Amino acid sequence: MDAGVPLVDIASRPPSWRRWPETAMVLKALMEEGGHARFVGGCVRDALIGIDSEDIDIATDLLPGAVLQGLERAGITAIPTGLDHGTVTAVCGHRRFEITSLRVDVISHGRHAEVAFTHDWELDAARRDFTFNALYLDPNGELVDPVGGLADLARRHVRFIGQAEDRLREDRLRVLRYFRFYARFGDDNPDEEALAACVRWADRLDTLSVERVQKEMLLLLGTENPVPALRLMAETGVLAAITGENTDIERLQRMLSLRRSSDALLRFAALLGGEAGAMRRLAGKWRFSNKQKERLACMTGGEVTAGLDANASRALLYRLGTEAVVDQAMLLASCAGRLDEYQTCFDAAEGWVKPQFPLSGHDLRAHGMSEGAEIGRQLREMEERWIASGFTLSRTELLTSLRRDT
Repeated sequence: MDAGVPLVDIASRPPSWRRWPETAMVLKALMEEGGHARFVGGCVRDALIGIDSEDIDIATDLLPGAVLQGLERAGITAIPTGLDHGTVTAVCGHRRFEITSLRVDVISHGRHAEVAFTHDWELDAARRDFTFNALYLDPNGELVDPVGGLADLARRHVRFIGQAEDRLREDRLRVLRYFRFYARFGDDNPDEEALAACVRWADRLDTLSVERVQKEMLLLLGTENPVPALRLMAETGVLAAITGENTDIERLQRMLSLRRSSDALLRFAALLGGEAGAMRRLAGKWRFSNKQKERLACMTGGEVTAGLDANASRALLYRLGTEAVVDQAMLLASCAGRLDEYQTCFDAAEGWVKPQFPLSGHDLRAHGMSEGAEIGRQLREMEERWIASGFTLSRTELLTSLRRDT
């Protein structure tokens, strides 16, 4: 193995999911049906670098029908989630396992392939995307590495299995997956063949499912440091091809330098330079949820400004909520890469609990005010007065002021 980052010996230090009783039940069901099973993909890869996973993939030489039958015999719920492609989901207790029959791609359509099932583990490995995603762990703890994934993982090198061009022709979404995995595992050593292939495919990404593009990009943006991968995407033309908007990687870099955490959606806003129109257009193109769109709109609401005092900050927290205030402050702070002009907002938001306005329409009616629009108007005016007081005016003081006004 090439020298690189030390990997975990998962034979002597198995990951926690290997010790789950549900795992043993699923493996037993498959073996009693006459099959062989190995853990594969992300759960094995992550275990080797010391990360526990809840998403457990199992490969088996059983045909999908036999997998269903074996699970049902064992009393395990079996869901035919992707039977044409050989995938069955086993639900055991509160755990889920994705079980896929060994397969080869017969005809590829650029996204979904027509497959044939096989008993050959090496053929199954050869059809996967990246070398470190084709690592198998058998039930006895033996690691099986048919395509050199262990060495690539140790040196943090993201490499396609076989020819990069062939893998992208099979599934062009792998262009984005390459950059997403580079963001997570790459170590300033991009694969030249992969980048060259991505350049060639940059102008052929317009047929990708927008939902899958959104998912890949938010996963990429959610990594610890997505900037190196985004720079490579810009250099290869991939970033412009999928966004269709001007991007500001430097502003995202400044946001990441702030001493506060940020999530994928906030980083998305920074990547688009905080430009409301671009955010709105791309959120629509990528079919963000209404909740995500609303949050993005709030980020550019303009209520937060530099140098707000504590009272003004608390008033905005009351009106907008913590998330909107912090989002606006973070997006503004990313312009200069400094928090100081917005620190009062962040301090006020820390542990903020929205106070309860002490009056209601019932109180006003009890003081002789008639039903109608006037009650609503008076309540709004008194609430503004209460907010301006720093939420200190009591119910009695507010009602006293009402008697004076009326």
